[in-house]
Amino acid sequence: MDAQPLEEFAAAARAYCALIDALTQDRPRNLYSSLERLLARLHAAILQIDADPDAPETPDAESRDRRHEQWKAIAQRLEQLTADETNQLYDLHIESWNTAKPADNYCAIRASMLWDDLADIYSDLRNGLRHWDMNTVDARREASWKWRVNYETHWGTHLARAIQTIHEIRYRLGVN
Repeated sequence: MDAQPLEEFAAAARAYCALIDALTQDRPRNLYSSLERLLARLHAAILQIDADPDAPETPDAESRDRRHEQWKAIAQRLEQLTADETNQLYDLHIESWNTAKPADNYCAIRASMLWDDLADIYSDLRNGLRHWDMNTVDARREASWKWRVNYETHWGTHLARAIQTIHEIRYRLGVN
């Protein structure tokens, strides 16, 4: 297990989680440009990490119920902060596709779900950071395993969708 790429990824995960944790009712200036940079940093950093198939399991620091409640609060805040832009994109995609059913419009649905993508990325990264912060060899090996495997099976898809939606917000709607 190479420590340098893991340290870099942990730093990127911590920076992303810190941005999300710092969000209040008012959207910060340059939210989307900050997200664009952080998501690109996360993507580049995770590609340097391989899943350790022999990573030992360490106990979770929090219950699943508490994590879900935290996710829900973060998801609601993100939905409120991104609603103006995601609603605009949704409408643009609905207008540009010739379909009778909005549910058939992948781009519109993707744009409207940015809050979910950002919240799921946060949840998976925060879960790995809980292990990382235990600061034992076994816990850090598990953190790296969680980050990589969950990237391949879950948050990587959310990352790709979020990057595309944020790209549209920044360069199609002109919002920083």
